[in-house]
Amino acid sequence: MTMKSGIYKITNTVNGKFYVGSSKNIKWRWYCHRHYLENNKHDNPKLQHSWNKHGKSNFTFEVIEETNSKMLLEREQYYLDTLKPYERLIGYNICPKAEGGDNITHNPNRDAFVAKMKIINAGESNGMFGKIHTVNTIKVMKQKSVGRYTLDWFTQRYGKRHGKKKFVERNTMLKSRKINYSYDNKLTGTKRGPMSEACKKSISDSKIRMRTIRKSLHSDILSEKYTIPQLETKYGVSKPTILRERRKLVNGV
Repeated sequence: MTMKSGIYKITNTVNGKFYVGSSKNIKWRWYCHRHYLENNKHDNPKLQHSWNKHGKSNFTFEVIEETNSKMLLEREQYYLDTLKPYERLIGYNICPKAEGGDNITHNPNRDAFVAKMKIINAGESNGMFGKIHTVNTIKVMKQKSVGRYTLDWFTQRYGKRHGKKKFVERNTMLKSRKINYSYDNKLTGTKRGPMSEACKKSISDSKIRMRTIRKSLHSDILSEKYTIPQLETKYGVSKPTILRERRKLVNGV
């Protein structure tokens, strides 16, 4: 039996987050979702990441309202406004508008959406607020990044024809970007003046102090029990210092 048009919901039974969508043929739409998710090619990165993490057995599909095709966008918008699945702690939708789609690049409201998401995910609302990635997580992330965005990488994800097309599109885009990635500290070609005795003593004291606390600081970083602010308070050091010492641990220096 062919499913009628309407509004559907894909729910992660592990964390309760969900995605809301609409289709003229819900049964076919669900098949497409599942196909792209299982092949790691879904346009929605949030839903894809969650699917990869929790597995397909932890996702359910349900029809929350059947309606005629002319009412689809209106009813979908109703559920987006009511359930707010585009908010990070609630669901996986990317765009708060029914006609926006889930591909950020081609979203007609992209700029407004990005601005909204920056506000939603700012400060304490951000899941990483006051936290740091563990040493093991950083190593895994580095390993995963090897070979990323190469022609082989695109081919494996999207197939030979589409992979080559996406590879060429990305490289063309990068070459056309007018961005200066260099950092100008305003001191190029300029000699520093003589360092004051107070400055020399401050640097010397900091180095001596780091030698006395470095072992304990490294131990706490590896324990992964503390956030950066907590480490700053405990040891009286700055965030850049903590990040520098963590890099040493990651790189085995």
